[in-house]
Amino acid sequence: PLIIGSWLKANGFDIYGQWGGSNDWVGFSRLTYFDKTEVLLRYTTLDDLRTIVEYKLIHASSKHLTPEFRTANWNFFEKKIYGEDEELPREKFCLYETAETLGDLLGQYYLDEVIATADWLDNSTLANAQTKMSKLVHLLGGPEKPQLYPTLTLDSKSYLNNRWKVSQVNVDTNLKLNGQPVEHKWGEAPHVVNAYYGPRENLIIVPANILQKPLFDDQFDAAQNFGGIGSFIGHEITHGFDNIGRYYDGDGNVNPWWSDASIASFKTKAQCFSDQYSNFVVKSVETGDVLGNINGKLTLDENIADNGGLKTSFRAYHEYLKKFPSQYTEETGDKLFYLSFAQSWCSKYTDTSLSESLKREHPPGRFRVTGTLQNDAEFAR
Repeated sequence: PLIIGSWLKANGFDIYGQWGGSNDWVGFSRLTYFDKTEVLLRYTTLDDLRTIVEYKLIHASSKHLTPEFRTANWNFFEKKIYGEDEELPREKFCLYETAETLGDLLGQYYLDEVIATADWLDNSTLANAQTKMSKLVHLLGGPEKPQLYPTLTLDSKSYLNNRWKVSQVNVDTNLKLNGQPVEHKWGEAPHVVNAYYGPRENLIIVPANILQKPLFDDQFDAAQNFGGIGSFIGHEITHGFDNIGRYYDGDGNVNPWWSDASIASFKTKAQCFSDQYSNFVVKSVETGDVLGNINGKLTLDENIADNGGLKTSFRAYHEYLKKFPSQYTEETGDKLFYLSFAQSWCSKYTDTSLSESLKREHPPGRFRVTGTLQNDAEFAR
């Protein structure tokens, strides 16, 4: 079996007293990872493993080493893969690095300064779904108890060692949580433009910095906000009931709470999504040549969430109008809603990045709009 304790101690991490007794349970989300790692270690030579580890270490550290390493990394990844024209100015690089390394600390500064119905489910499964929704936790803005690193001391002459010190503090902090009551933890800092759903906690997190144009503004009409940030939040909620979320109950435990009939119905509908998106052809933005097709199976969970999110947000928008009528006609408001949704996925790609996107679980922005709207009865009106 893989032993990490000796590695942690060898690299300066304080693990004494952090682990529980021998009867403590340890949870794993993917046991096959360890099985496959054992196979890899068994059939790979020590020299090959050493080469792999050395490369991974250098690659992961390249942005924090000498200019030669940084430039080589940028030339391949940012320039060749993503089509960047020039390296980031030093001040922006430092800002991004601070945001990544000391996210809670920077996020706290940001906050201080800037601030159902489904007819295909049977009754028992629907009741369980409603129970799960009632337990859904939503975190908005930033954490109440951010990690502010009171014991951290940095050296202005040793940048790479500073990052290592931050990593040590983070690991020590996490190890000390063992045996403590579970608290909902932020996985994104407040300044990050993102939102996500965590199935093991049954929570959605909406950092403060995603609440900005074009997704949200307090001067926008409600149609714009519901079409923008509303569809994003609906997307994350829908993840609780997609091909992964459906395995977790309202308490975040793996629990078979769907009936066999509902599972069969879900699989039929999911296959329709998979087939639909697999027919989308991705073409070169430069020549019009075909680069490939969307992988409908790989992108299934995101496509389900996009479709469910838009539908949920549209319903919420019309519920809102019952209490707060719009200045626009219903038709105009609906058009504004859908325009706001589509605008949120405006994007620009190089051919290389488009080709790379075909290997990922998120389809290119264009197909997140067209694929979803093809399935929307309200849009078709």
